[in-house]
Amino acid sequence: MKNKIIISIAFMFVVFVCGAQNANTIMNKVVSSYTSAKNVSADFELSSSQFKVKGNIVMSGMKFRILAGGFSCWYDGTTQWVYTTATKEVNVLEPTSEDLEVSNPYLAVMKYDTNYKAVMKSNTAKSYVVEMVAKNSYVDMSKILLTIDKNTYQIKEAVATMADNSTQVIKFSKYVVNAKLSGSTFVFDSKAVPSGTPVIDLR
Repeated sequence: MKNKIIISIAFMFVVFVCGAQNANTIMNKVVSSYTSAKNVSADFELSSSQFKVKGNIVMSGMKFRILAGGFSCWYDGTTQWVYTTATKEVNVLEPTSEDLEVSNPYLAVMKYDTNYKAVMKSNTAKSYVVEMVAKNSYVDMSKILLTIDKNTYQIKEAVATMADNSTQVIKFSKYVVNAKLSGSTFVFDSKAVPSGTPVIDLR
């Protein structure tokens, strides 16, 4: 259930070498547009054959906060807090890097050259479409198809194919860069969940 509602959020095609180089150049600019900012926030809509949720994500380096219908997640760089209406509890974790990439697809994009092969799919007037194909079969996301804005190099849409061949689509909008954030942005906020919600430490 957790994987079904996590952004997941932030990949079999044969191409010539020049195509791969173009895709890598674009992906490097995507990474640069994110890493050069102090923080980035965006609204999103995540959907699959089983659900559709809308929410907001705020990111700063490896840290992030996701607030969506029935799901909230905070990660301060070490500790992750996850709340869902399905469990009606907050789970405290020390996630693996793969856990984080499923939670926040931007983190998979940041390490695309390590875990994925980037392939250019199309080049339109306004967007690049790049496919990231996983180098290893054991990862949760086997492919991610990215639509990238040509002017800003921000991700407009990501279509992730999961290990079980299901797909999740996430659309981003209303990007805000370098907003003023409080120091507690990426730490669990008890006010964001129902009063009395139990907090279960799974570390």
